[in-house]
Amino acid sequence: MLRAIIGTAAVLAGFGVLERSVDASTGYAGSCTATQAYALLQRGEMISVRAEPTPQAAMIGTLAGRAASHATEGGELARSEVTIMGSQSGWARIALNTTQGYAAGASSPSFGWVPADLLTVDARVDGAITVYDRPGLLGSAVATIEGDDMKFRVLGCRGSWLQVVNARHGNVWIDKWCAREEGCRG
Repeated sequence: MLRAIIGTAAVLAGFGVLERSVDASTGYAGSCTATQAYALLQRGEMISVRAEPTPQAAMIGTLAGRAASHATEGGELARSEVTIMGSQSGWARIALNTTQGYAAGASSPSFGWVPADLLTVDARVDGAITVYDRPGLLGSAVATIEGDDMKFRVLGCRGSWLQVVNARHGNVWIDKWCAREEGCRG
């Protein structure tokens, strides 16, 4: 009887850990499939790239947009595409060797960290995007997006899923997205 109670408690504790582990902000670095995203920056604006996922970590370089792509009232926005390799505590781990607009500091590591919510993806893809309340088998579909050009701010990633937020859907997980300036529709 005592073994059954201890076993049940262990199983429930395991479910508790699993329940908390679906939050992208608690994921380990490198915990997602390499995925493209972009930052839209005002002309001359730069994002500090950090060695660790904290604002106090050493700055290892900067990220700036290369070519003007969108006009706005106050000027032009520049786009800088990045490859996200993981997320942790609201930060995105990006591959620096493929990042457009990256200027290295004194050292040149292969990866750096930027605040994830400075990165964006959008819904300009062929077919439907399914919006989920959580990633993987524990998630339930809450909406479908097709033919819309809405943008999402990136919050994190887990496996092949991207955790995003926007005004229409809130904080959700999506199964596909686009980061190319020309869109991903055929």
